[in-house]
Amino acid sequence: MIYIDLDEICEREDLILHLSFPKRSIEYASRILDDLRSIGVESIAFIEAGGRLEPLTLGKGYRGLVLRGRLGGWDAALKILRTDSTIPSLRGEAEATSMANRVGVGPKVLGFTDMVLALELIEGMPLDKWLDMLEEDRLSELKIVMRVCFEDARRLDILGLDHGELSDVKKHVIVRPGLKPVIIDFGKASFMRRPSNVTSLLNYFLFGPYSWKIKRMLGIEKPPLENARNYKIKLSDECFKRLMESLNLLEG
Repeated sequence: MIYIDLDEICEREDLILHLSFPKRSIEYASRILDDLRSIGVESIAFIEAGGRLEPLTLGKGYRGLVLRGRLGGWDAALKILRTDSTIPSLRGEAEATSMANRVGVGPKVLGFTDMVLALELIEGMPLDKWLDMLEEDRLSELKIVMRVCFEDARRLDILGLDHGELSDVKKHVIVRPGLKPVIIDFGKASFMRRPSNVTSLLNYFLFGPYSWKIKRMLGIEKPPLENARNYKIKLSDECFKRLMESLNLLEG
């Protein structure tokens, strides 16, 4: 992996065209490059593949292409609006992530325009893979990760921001070293829906692909559906505490 400065990328058509995806357009790529410059991006990571240099791609979605880069000394995830995106701008995602940042949730927003979004790079393991590899005698580790996930989801509920995709977290929670999970990808987040972050996470943990393992480790025979319903209705601190207690996740 090498980092190439934006000035060099600008001078090489074989490199700059990677910024226009999936349709290759010099005009579009140049607009992306200008936007990256405007928010302070210094360089983009490339790897050699088949004798050619290609950007180190962290992800591809229906709305954007995510590359690795550097900005102000930070390793950054650079989300670039696709040429065929179904949305006109990444500004909504940027603003939702910024609001989540205010309550200590999500990757830090480093800069954005309508066409690009630079975020703190979160490196670690997707939650589903982490759960798959977790040994069943590591109960304390499971409790720490689940507790942090639920506490962050609770902060979003209080904020009134619904993430929208936490019932399937395989691409939306990354567990960093030190048992530090981070909720990512606020592309479908909204203040217009009633928030259901805690209950969506609960649905994944107790009914998802690793529910059998989680319930066995936590000693849960029946999902606490009544407590979940009460929390969904009231969204209160007391109901959240009871839900965590029923999951055996309260500290001490």
